[in-house]
Amino acid sequence: MTASQTQHDPAEQYAVYRRTREAIAGLVAALPDPDAVGVPACPDWSVRDLIGHLVHICESFVALEDNQIDLGPLADVPVAGLLERWEGLDGELPAALDRSPELRRRILLLDVFSHEVDLRLMLDAPAEPAAHPAFDGALDLSTMGFGLAVHGGGLPALRIETPGRAWVVGEGTPAATVSGAAVDVFRSLTGRRTRAQIEGLEWSGESAGTWAEAFAWGPFTPPVAEVEPLVGR
Repeated sequence: MTASQTQHDPAEQYAVYRRTREAIAGLVAALPDPDAVGVPACPDWSVRDLIGHLVHICESFVALEDNQIDLGPLADVPVAGLLERWEGLDGELPAALDRSPELRRRILLLDVFSHEVDLRLMLDAPAEPAAHPAFDGALDLSTMGFGLAVHGGGLPALRIETPGRAWVVGEGTPAATVSGAAVDVFRSLTGRRTRAQIEGLEWSGESAGTWAEAFAWGPFTPPVAEVEPLVGR
């Protein structure tokens, strides 16, 4: 199969977003001082900054503004106020989802899901990311974004495999196949794995370095230092 072009129901997306928001709020509420806790996957941000980013994204989405998943965090608002503001947007979100193009809705879910995983891995909070209802859509979208970078960079086609699923990105016959645990592939495509970790996935055909530039796409760039281990090994 190739990267999914499946339509996604706004009502289902709302339910998934709300579940994710509530999970994040629960994780943050357990921290004594979110301002003092850094997020390894987002090294410039504290937990408060991450929540400020998510609220900013949601406000932008509800206002039907151009939504960029690299919007910075809101400043000078305590975490409790941010969580209250985020919950308050819940009533406006269904209508905004109904009015928004599918890609914009999928970006919203990719962003919030990615940051839930950031927090869970940071806090060693029990969860299986691949079991989350947002996971398949987030993996499809990140594969598509990576594929656009492959195509835009004039790079050879690449086959991507996870257990039970596969995508071909780029034009022509794949010059290599990369495979790994679904979570590791997803985190590699979304700026949470170093170059060395990406090379540590299972590669056959041309070397991983052929596609190195494509792993920096949209707001994502592989970190210089490891922020989390490969989970599939």
